Amino acid sequence: MNAAAQGMTIATMMLCGLAMGLAFDVYRVASHRFHVARWLLPALDVAYWAAATLGVFSVLLASNQGEVRMYVFLGLGIGVTGYFGLLSPWMVRFTGKLIDIMKSLSLFVWRLARALLIVPVLWVVRLLAKLLDILFVVTAATLLWTGKLLFKPFGALGRWLWIKLLPARRRLAPVADAYRRFRDRLRQIRDIFRKKS
Repeated sequence: MNAAAQGMTIATMMLCGLAMGLAFDVYRVASHRFHVARWLLPALDVAYWAAATLGVFSVLLASNQGEVRMYVFLGLGIGVTGYFGLLSPWMVRFTGKLIDIMKSLSLFVWRLARALLIVPVLWVVRLLAKLLDILFVVTAATLLWTGKLLFKPFGALGRWLWIKLLPARRRLAPVADAYRRFRDRLRQIRDIFRKKS
């Protein structure tokens, strides 16, 4: 491999080192700002390093057919240390502000969607529920009133039958009285047994 290709590979690896540092800062600030649980951090670290390794090797494959030489690690080291020495403090602040802006924007979009979509839908649902309640009350009252009108003639017929059955009721009165006395006696016996138990 000639010197120009080696120089291009070193420059590419330096850019990869810068990108790795930037991605690490974004990941670190985001996990802190979004309060990621501590038990998730090792898995996220593994995912970061796997993605970084895959990215570096894909770039290396495209730039010098995947040859791993000492200058590759040298370029990565220069890029990472250069980033953390020069750019990291500014990028941490910038990422924090960007996340705050994104949070504020998403909160604004949520409140706007809630005001324009969710609240009107809830209002319509509540209005429909009240209208259905009123409709139910009116329907029930109408049915009761109609039923009362329909059964009014049967009430007169029932009173007439009650009067006509007076002789039969008088004849059956002793039987009804005997039944009531028998029932009362059974209740007294049951109460006595309950008190003893």
